[in-house]
Amino acid sequence: MRTFFKLCILFLMATPAFSQSIGELKEMQSEKKAYIADLQSQIDAAQTEVKDIQLEIDKLSGWKKGFTGLIGFSINNSNGWVANPNPEASSSALNIGLSAYANRLGDKYFWNNKAILTKSWQDVDLTEADRMAENDGLFDNGTIDIFNLQSLYGYKLNDKLAISAMADLNTSVGNFLDPGVLDIGAGITWLPSSNMTIVVHPLNYHIAFSGVDGVATEGSIGAKLRADYNQTFNLADKKVTWTTTLMTFIPYTSNEPTLFEYTWLNTFSLELWKGIGVGIGFGLRNAEFESVDTQSYTSLGLTYSF
Repeated sequence: MRTFFKLCILFLMATPAFSQSIGELKEMQSEKKAYIADLQSQIDAAQTEVKDIQLEIDKLSGWKKGFTGLIGFSINNSNGWVANPNPEASSSALNIGLSAYANRLGDKYFWNNKAILTKSWQDVDLTEADRMAENDGLFDNGTIDIFNLQSLYGYKLNDKLAISAMADLNTSVGNFLDPGVLDIGAGITWLPSSNMTIVVHPLNYHIAFSGVDGVATEGSIGAKLRADYNQTFNLADKKVTWTTTLMTFIPYTSNEPTLFEYTWLNTFSLELWKGIGVGIGFGLRNAEFESVDTQSYTSLGLTYSF
């Protein structure tokens, strides 16, 4: 019994010290949290300063250039494999998606230049005679051919808005300007963020080069709208890059067929390992001058990003 009382006394004596220890730890924890919050505010301020310094560097260094691209390739071959539907068959495919830019930023102006190229080829030979045929290789069977070139100059009214002029060419490499469109115009450009540019040019001359028999090349005054956006984000710890461009022309005159058109180009890239990943490209185009039906393309495959 005496031992029991001694243990109770020891417990009661230890309890205040234990409670005081918890209080001290909580106080230390609060101090550390306050210290971390102070460090985070300093980090945020430093990051803002780094961005401002980079802007000054871009202004002083002149041209800022960049290049991104996707490339995918596949090849299949069957030599006398009887169980195959086509024992002597072969196929190959090559997909290329390239985007390059050259931008110059000044205190009161910017000059942005951008080029987009998407090319795909596919060749399928079902017999040995097909494979031996002359002038029938991979590069003789193009499936996608898109080429866009833009040059945009702006005089800045403030950090977000500028008076601008732009030349915009939309066609293909293999059938250059057959068909194709060229826009030259002026208006305003809105820069809501560093990765988005929106062009609104109510004064624009649009030339539609015909690639259709019986349809002549025509021009018209109208409004040109263009939006470019790119974003990189994480999906399940994997880097995903999305680039998109939307272009449209609204004519002020009545033509038959109408010169109204829009084009929407998109590229998604999911990096799996050291630049190797999965790429998806798709686009929509509506131009009655070229076709009464809505045009579209899609591409999907393994890619290498550089």
